[in-house]
This record gives sequence, C-alpha cells and structure tokens, in this order.
Amino acid sequence: MAKQQKQQAKEETKKPLVLTQLIPEPLAKKLFLGFAAALLLLMVSVSHQYGISGDENFHRMYGHHIVDYYKTFGKDTTAATTNGPDSLMVFYGGFYDGTAAMLSRTMPSVNEWDIRHAWNSMFGWFAMFCAGLVVVEIAGWQAGLLTLLLMAFSPRFFGESMNNPKDITMAAGYMITYVFIIKFLKQLPKPTLKTAIGLGLSIGMAMGIRIGGLLLIPYLFLFYGLAMWTLLGSEVFNFSKFGENIWPSFKFALLASVMGYFVSLLFWPYGLVAPFSHPFEALNVAQKFPVQIRILFEGASISSTEVPWHYIPKWMLISTPLFGLIGLLLSFILVPQMAREKKLLLLGFLYFTIVFPIGYVIYKKSVLYDTMRHFFFVYPSIIMLAALAFNYIINILSKNMKYAAVAVLLVLIALPARFMFANHPNEYVYFNEIVGGIKGAYSNYETDYYMNSVKQCADWMKENEKLKRTDGRKTTIYSNAIAPTYFYFIHDTSYVGTGYTSYRSRAEKDADYEILYCRFVDRELLINGCFPPEQAVHTVYADGVPLSCVVRKDNRGEFQGINAVKNNDFENGIRLLEPYCAKYPKNDVTLMYLGLAYLQTAQQDPSRVTKGINALNSSLALNKENPSAIY
Repeated sequence: MAKQQKQQAKEETKKPLVLTQLIPEPLAKKLFLGFAAALLLLMVSVSHQYGISGDENFHRMYGHHIVDYYKTFGKDTTAATTNGPDSLMVFYGGFYDGTAAMLSRTMPSVNEWDIRHAWNSMFGWFAMFCAGLVVVEIAGWQAGLLTLLLMAFSPRFFGESMNNPKDITMAAGYMITYVFIIKFLKQLPKPTLKTAIGLGLSIGMAMGIRIGGLLLIPYLFLFYGLAMWTLLGSEVFNFSKFGENIWPSFKFALLASVMGYFVSLLFWPYGLVAPFSHPFEALNVAQKFPVQIRILFEGASISSTEVPWHYIPKWMLISTPLFGLIGLLLSFILVPQMAREKKLLLLGFLYFTIVFPIGYVIYKKSVLYDTMRHFFFVYPSIIMLAALAFNYIINILSKNMKYAAVAVLLVLIALPARFMFANHPNEYVYFNEIVGGIKGAYSNYETDYYMNSVKQCADWMKENEKLKRTDGRKTTIYSNAIAPTYFYFIHDTSYVGTGYTSYRSRAEKDADYEILYCRFVDRELLINGCFPPEQAVHTVYADGVPLSCVVRKDNRGEFQGINAVKNNDFENGIRLLEPYCAKYPKNDVTLMYLGLAYLQTAQQDPSRVTKGINALNSSLALNKENPSAIY
C-alpha cells in the first residue's frame, strides 16, 4: 500500500501543475494584437525624431549601389567589389539597405532619412512582435503579451529600432526564424511543408541582412537532432530505419536550410557573384571585423581589438532593465514545469540562444565596440525567458496575489519607462540601477556613441540662431559628428559650411559654431566638467548628463591666439590667450598653448617660466591625457 502511494505521488509530480491565467486566452490574444498595432503606429510616427546614426550614411549609399546593381542587371558592380566605396559594406547582406533605397526612390519628395527611420522602426517592431509570438508558441497569449510589453519598454532596443540598420534588423530576422524553429520542433516528427518554407524564408531574411544569420542553420539542426533523440531515443541512431524514422522530417529541415541560404543571396550582390565562397569570407570578416577604435569601458580607454572577455556580459548586466535580469534569474524555476509539459527543449533553446553567441565571441576574441548593440539579436531571448518566468509566477498564485505580482512587475517596468519618457528621443543611452543609471555610468562607459542627440543640436540652431550672415560669408560649423551634421544642413549649403574637428583640436578651427558630442572626449575632461565647453549655448542632456552641445564662437581669442603661437608670434599669442584662459579656465588646449608661449619667451622675461609651468599644470589638472601638455 505504501509502495502504491509513493508511486502515485511520483506520478502526480510528473503531471503539469494546474495554472490559472489572470487574462483568459481569447482576451489576451486581442490585447496582444491591439497593443502590437498601437506600438507599430507609435514607433513609425516618432521615428523621424531620431538622429542620423554614425553608420547610416554608409548603409544609405550601399543601399543605392545595390539598387543600381539590379537596375543595370549586374553591370554596375559597385555593391559587389571590395575595392570600391563599399569595401566593408559588401560583407553585409542587402535586404534592409536595398529595400530602404527602393522605398526612398519611389518617394523622392519625402526626406530620405525619415523613410529610412520609419522602415527601420518597422524592423524593430517586427523583432518585438516576433519575440512575443515565440513565447505564444511556448506558453500562450498572456505570456506573449508580457513579452511584447517588456520589449516595448526596453529603452536601448526601442531607441535603436529607429536608426540602427545593422543590429536591429538582424534581430528581426532572428526572431521570425525563432518562431518557425519553435513551430518546427513542436510539429516533429511530422512538420508541415508550410512551416519549412516559412523557416527557409526567415533564415534567408536574417542572412540577407547580416551573415551572422548563417548560424541559424546549425541552430536548427542541433535542436532538430535533440528533438528527434527525445522522441525516438536510441532508435534515432538506427540508420537502417533512416527512411522511416528520420527522412520524413529531415528533408524539411534540409529544404529550409538550402532555401534560406539561397534566398539570402537574392538581395546581396557580393554573395550572389560567388555564392559558395563569399558568404563564408564574410563570416570570417565578421568574426574579426577590421575596425579599430578607441572605446570607453569601465573607466578606461581601450582598443576595440583588445576588449576584455566580459565586455558583452558587462554591457548586458548594466543596460538590461531590472525586469530582464530578475526575470532571467527567475526563469530557472520554469525547468520542472517545462519538463512536465514536455517543453524543456524549447526552454533550452532560449537559453542556448543567449549562451552560445556570447560564449563564441569570447572564445574567438572578436572585435567588439559600441556597447551591446552587436548582440541585440540575443537580447530578446533574455526578455522572452523573463516574460515566461513572470507569466508562470502570476499563473500559480491565488487571485489576490496575482494582482500583487502584476503590481511588482509594473513597478519594474516603470523604472525604464520613466527614463524613456523623460529623455525621448535618446532612450538608447539608458543604464539600469545596478550602475547607478546614466549618471553612474557617465565617464566610465559610452553614452551617446551613435550621435543620435546631434539632431537636436542642429534643430535648435535652425530655430534659435541666425545662420544667414549679412556680410556674404558662409556660417561655418565644425563637428566631431561630421556626417550627420553635414546632412542636417545639406539644404542650407548656400549660407552654411560644415567641417570636421576632433574634440581635442576644436580650439584650432576658425569656426562660427561647433556641434560636439561626447564620444571620444578624453575621460578626464568628462570627470572635470570640461564637457560641454564653456562657450556652449545649448546642451542636450539625459537625466542631467550632457550628450551633445552647440558652441557659439563669439570669442575668437582661442583660435587667433593659438594661430599666433603656431606662427611663432608668441607675444601676440599671450596677449590673446591670457584673457581667454582667464574667462574660460576649463580648456586644456588653450592652457597648453598659453604655457608654450610663456616658455618660448622666458628669455625676455624669466617670470614666464613659472607662468608657463603653472599654465601647463592647469592643463594637465584638467586632462592628464593631453599628450602635448605632458611633453
């Protein structure tokens, strides 16, 4: 009798727990679709408010070259050669860029950047929507609704959905592929042709945006193999029954893979001209991308080729909202329930899509930069697991406790939501509470690395400054974000001229205005309050942290004094720089030149040795990274 009771108890533990949803499935589905429609409308309608990102012009030009390739039936090979203007861009698939260029050509009267951003926002929305559908396949519409809600209030993903043509678009390709992979696994051992075709088109979309989509093929076969082993046990290795046990489903996995590979080439000229070699060449380039830039990480300036192993994990930790991190930890409680429901493999798939890509780049020591953006295709998996965990907790609680759990979740959502509403359209510079928000991250991590806030500076200038001069001379604007700045004033070139300056060399430019953003500004200057410069007349902030600024160069003593010192006119340099440095004492460059002028004239006036040393010490007190002052 005791044995029977034990066996009965054991059997009971294997049965799924009785779960009661807070929202009935029919209503949850309607809410999911309604919220999705509202979110799409919102994202498209605000997309024009976002700036031109640092990489966008390369993608814009590449897109037009892709269109020209097809328009000339392959005669214009600009988009397919590595020694032309698209030398690095050719390694990217052309699905997004080509379609964006086609859209802009069909609507020539509409601002091309607005078209691109609206199109980009649709890809971002599609990634969010498909992440919700993945979870619907696993746990139903209420869980899918939670996923969509958490994705929508993910500040970095939402913000970059508007103007990141690389990573957000590939995330969309990954998410729609995940939907079909999950469907395929659930249908085994008899998947449908419809699912296989959907899977093939999805893989083609992902690969057609970035070659990293190629990884979806081994993803498919790995979990297909695990699923078949789960279904058949040791019989999966009985090759005498391959035709009976494996081939009916394997042929569809094979079809989807081959289809996906060749569909991706349809929008990719470089891949199309050598379909069996160029995609793998692109994959090798992606693993060791030939870009070396200075990045700010954990309070140190380091090279993108020498990032520590924990670069991506750390960025995930500090820029994922708390609901994502807490939900990811809680997701491990799903394991017993998923085992009971025979969905453990689906849960394992989501974990794998986080661990494998991050582990792979750590192992390969890949070039990494620009925060976590290269891993936006990983981020939705964190949110999907979090949503599954919160959904499970809500379902196992009593009615009153369900509402309490929802209230806690809403508080967690409110934290990033506040940042998004308060700092629109700069949502993507969000940091979570672990690092102390953006204030805690400032001067330790990159903030506006993609130049988004520069648009707000340009818009402010057009509304508040008189850029048309009466003396016939063009108003000169120098910027360390030159490509976006050029395009913001492209219709004003009759009276505005733009040029490039680094932040360090800005004092040496004869400018009327400067538009400066915070990236590549020496960390010491950030810490010591030297950004924005003292002559700034407008600054864009996020939670009190400066992102970019407009500098009106009313006082030309800076440029004129430095120019005099460069021409060995030290006395005139001192005459001009002394009052300037007295009025604006937080410019390490002008202090350095003043110190140099003092020292060069010390023979005539020995007291200038002390003045020169003091000026140079003042420069170094502001910025220990100023090499000229150190020398």
